[in-house]
Amino acid sequence: MKNPKVSLQIDSNEFIWDKNEGLFTFDGASALLFWDSAIELFFRTIEEISGSDVSMTVFEATGFRMGHLVSNYYQDRFDILEVIEQYKDIYRNAGWGNVEIIYFSLEEKKVIIRLKNSWEHRIFRLMDREQSGVLLPSHWAGVFSGLLKENMWYKKKKIQVMGHDYDEIEITVSSTTASSNMHKLAREKEQQRICELENKVEERTAQLTSLVKDLSSPVIPVLDGILVIPLIGRFTEGRFEELIEKVLYEFSRRQASHLLIDLTGMNQFDEFTIHGLERLIQAISLLGGECTLVGVSPSLSIQFIKSEANLNTLTSFSTLQHGIQFALEQNGLEIVKKKKRNTL
Repeated sequence: MKNPKVSLQIDSNEFIWDKNEGLFTFDGASALLFWDSAIELFFRTIEEISGSDVSMTVFEATGFRMGHLVSNYYQDRFDILEVIEQYKDIYRNAGWGNVEIIYFSLEEKKVIIRLKNSWEHRIFRLMDREQSGVLLPSHWAGVFSGLLKENMWYKKKKIQVMGHDYDEIEITVSSTTASSNMHKLAREKEQQRICELENKVEERTAQLTSLVKDLSSPVIPVLDGILVIPLIGRFTEGRFEELIEKVLYEFSRRQASHLLIDLTGMNQFDEFTIHGLERLIQAISLLGGECTLVGVSPSLSIQFIKSEANLNTLTSFSTLQHGIQFALEQNGLEIVKKKKRNTL
């Protein structure tokens, strides 16, 4: 019976295929083999779902954590200098491209690495990208963060996809980490979402404000020459300015002579509203018109009396019906009830 396990020794690295179990191990740890095209599809799918900025942060965090894991695994088998010496063979034999550590200083805690034909470079070339990857640079930052017990991050010094013969990465102690980058991205996304919500609120507020303007205090024609304006709710300076402008425009356009100001919807008046009402009445009188207050409740009457407003001499009625009858009389009109016809 043929041996169900096939092993291969390359330098100091051992590869074992267990055909019965369908397992593959690299230096005693379970591993996987993928085509470059499969990894390319993996990258494209993440970018399609997450977007370029999110996917790059994901790749950085993944690469860093993978590197940290690798450092822990090999540091248990060799000391730091031996591990660094072994890395060239380890990554080359795993199909990660040629790796050369051209500078290492334990005192400076600085490493310079050159990568040629790395799998990430191959993937980006398949994707027709004119940019370098971030997974392998962050991976090496994770490797040396684990080995040196420091927070370390990378800088790209040279990029193979941009025409250089290799990628050159400098790893140094840094306050930047994969976690901080994820938190930064989360804050940016949160701020972006907040801005989007604020824009929607502003847009909706503008729509509602426009609707309120259209529905609030409409100028209603009753008969020729007679208009009614109901006052509803609380007034601000801006709202009263719009009200006066609207009333004067309609009063002039319709060539009206009488304006009934309906206060039925008003529960109380402050000094500002009373002053605004005075201005409206004065403006109508300048156009040769006359104003009458209707819907005046006992409580509003008391407020008028207590105020310093000059409204006491103004004609007023408790109901709109009485005010309309008065306005008709002032215009020489009356409403006559139609007699019923006798039927045979």
